[in-house]
Amino acid sequence: MLKTTQLHAYHSEHAKMTEFAGYDMPLWYTTTKEEHITVRNGSGIFDVSHMGRLEVSGERSTEFLEGLLPTQVSQQTIGKAFYTLLLDDGAGIIDDLIVMRTGESRYMVVVNAANAQKDIAHMTEHMPGSGVEMNDITASSVMIAVQGPDSANSLQPLVDVDLKGLKRFRCSEADAMGNHALISRTGYTGEDGFEIVILGPTNDDPARGLEVWEKLSETSRPCGLGARDSLRLEAGFPLHGSDIDQDTNPFQADLSWVISSGKTGYVGSGRIAELKPLIPGSVRKGLVVDRGIPRHGFEVKDDSGRAGVVTSGTYSPIIEKGIALCRIDVRDSNAGTKVTVDIRDEAQKALVVKTPFYDEKLYGWRRLSKGN
Repeated sequence: MLKTTQLHAYHSEHAKMTEFAGYDMPLWYTTTKEEHITVRNGSGIFDVSHMGRLEVSGERSTEFLEGLLPTQVSQQTIGKAFYTLLLDDGAGIIDDLIVMRTGESRYMVVVNAANAQKDIAHMTEHMPGSGVEMNDITASSVMIAVQGPDSANSLQPLVDVDLKGLKRFRCSEADAMGNHALISRTGYTGEDGFEIVILGPTNDDPARGLEVWEKLSETSRPCGLGARDSLRLEAGFPLHGSDIDQDTNPFQADLSWVISSGKTGYVGSGRIAELKPLIPGSVRKGLVVDRGIPRHGFEVKDDSGRAGVVTSGTYSPIIEKGIALCRIDVRDSNAGTKVTVDIRDEAQKALVVKTPFYDEKLYGWRRLSKGN
């Protein structure tokens, strides 16, 4: 039986539903393209309550996370959110995460839905005998992403935090329509936006979460997984299980920037030290295809027949072409390199590009004033 989020009653009435990571989730409400364009130009809301939310606290919580993550945790100030990776001993990527430091010894760790139980098991295995407490609050909270250039205008009337003063990758506790909440200026679309965790609602008592969602839907378009995927891919963001996985290390994933310089002693750090001076055989890069839509598993080739592989692909409503993330031979990874992608047994011309795929002067958070 599929699991549901606290907002399922709304979705089942208004959306086309689909299975994702064991949950019954909205695929779209109108069309993926319409929802995609709305987020790029206005504001859209996504139910991301299926993602795992773990509260980590205690006097040794910082020490505990330092031993798990390649990013320097102790240097993150209270109110900071940061993107990082959970690695195994061989530096394979177990998951990619958002961590929010909510207090001196308190953190919120947001993990991918499909990896939540695996992540919890890995973290529990490395937890010290005392001084750390980890609580899974996924079932007792609602998480909503409000994304797009108008997202602040949509969310601001519902919360008591000045959203203009909340900088990118910062977080703050807040009141949201009478509910205790945690707001971060983060997202998975490439646009400016916020993710709000409303603490308290459950499947048995979802009313408060539904009230916030329905109020937001008056000024932001409800969006499904289809637009969430096309938006993240257009922004060049990897999806764990497709573009990155436990057989991929941070250098191959083009995510080595999360590794704090000089940091040692975390899970996988020994292998990271061995890999750092080496040139990876393949790397994650973006592709734009002249014709057709590239899909997961399609082959990528250069003139000599060296092959890469598409890890995720879709049609971009913004540039109106097929786009993809791929693992490609490092020798072919420079932007501007011409390759082909086998689509329906035909070799279609493609170009290796720097992501995001859209013009950042017209779309994405960078087009907004630095003062926002």
